[in-house]
Amino acid sequence: MMRETEISSQSPPYTVPLRYMTFGVFCFGLFALDMTSQTPSLAVGNPGAASVVAAAHLLTLGSLLSFVMGAVYQLSTVAFLIPLASVRIARWNFWLYAMSFVGLWVTMSQWWEMGFLVFGGALILAIYLYAGTVLVSLCSVKKKDSLWSFIVSAHVYLILAVSVAILLVLTDSGTTPGLNPWMNQLIATHIILAVGGFFTLLLMGFSYKLFPMFTLAHGYRVHWYRPTLWLVHISILLAIAGIWSHIDGITYSGMAVGTGAFVFHAFSLRDMFVHRMRKRPESPMQAARWALLAGVLGLVLLAFVQWLHPDEQAGWQSVVILYLLGCVTLTVMAYAYKILPFLIWSHRSRHDPGAGKPATIADLLNVRQSQPVFLSFGAGVLLFTVGSGLMWQWITWTGTVVTAVAILIFCVQMVLVLTKLKEKKSS
Repeated sequence: MMRETEISSQSPPYTVPLRYMTFGVFCFGLFALDMTSQTPSLAVGNPGAASVVAAAHLLTLGSLLSFVMGAVYQLSTVAFLIPLASVRIARWNFWLYAMSFVGLWVTMSQWWEMGFLVFGGALILAIYLYAGTVLVSLCSVKKKDSLWSFIVSAHVYLILAVSVAILLVLTDSGTTPGLNPWMNQLIATHIILAVGGFFTLLLMGFSYKLFPMFTLAHGYRVHWYRPTLWLVHISILLAIAGIWSHIDGITYSGMAVGTGAFVFHAFSLRDMFVHRMRKRPESPMQAARWALLAGVLGLVLLAFVQWLHPDEQAGWQSVVILYLLGCVTLTVMAYAYKILPFLIWSHRSRHDPGAGKPATIADLLNVRQSQPVFLSFGAGVLLFTVGSGLMWQWITWTGTVVTAVAILIFCVQMVLVLTKLKEKKSS
């Protein structure tokens, strides 16, 4: 009882993480619709089109980062038994983040130079405030274990990625035209720091907490955590060094080391899976395991593209699609099926302890409903990757439509969970 009271007292008001998560779900559904409209550009290997760039950031900033920000605000306080450094900043920063993102998304769609400075600058400030709040909060952790190192490292990479984004914003706005010759390297560095650094390390780190929690695993080994972390660091450094030096051997080394990091991470999850108490694993946890395979395949595809078609945009586009959707997005979706219902359930349990029948998480969402979503999403991403890489329009169209339908069903399920926030217990 003391532990439960301590955990609940450290957590921020439920509205703080819920706003970010709700905004992320909304943007995810909007991305599904926008993605299908961008299929003509994606099918001909034109990822640099303004509308495609806007759609990509609708996924990464509007959906994934927003949802993750809310999850981190909630999970970090529970995992490390610490309060947020400033709940006020976390609460008001949401409005700065949401409004500046909407402005930047419209700016990217129209490629409005002044908008890059105004809205891009405001969004960068919002991300700095988020990362700073999290890092200051984590400084109060007494036991700085591997999980702490993963979360801290992820947010350091986020700060670095946003710092590179400042250069991109200044160049796109016409303020620093002298950086135009290095735009490709800056964009690649930004993607690696954000996707390979922030999202990958954050999801790996929280997997070590969430995967055993939702599979009821006990007695598993943790000695793979630290090597995995260092391999990710080395992989990112080698990848960035290869980009700027134009030495293929360094780039391939980074890909190989990154693959090793995923293998080590897979060993950790496999050991948890072997030591689980829940005999029949739920679909979201199975999806989290399959996302690892997508990550490895993404790195293999990256090496293949770098070797055969280094100057072909369609190849690089397919790599980003497979890794960002198949690995990062699929992992976020998998844990969202558990995190969002748990947040709603915990709030209702604390604030509606009536005499009626106790509510359970299963009352909020039947996770069996996630299985067709994951199957269709995986099939759609696979077709989307192959079609866009080979520039086969009908396969690309099929992949985007199937993926979009899966995303929309997921969003509807999450919205139905949110509608149960104010429901009373049955008597």
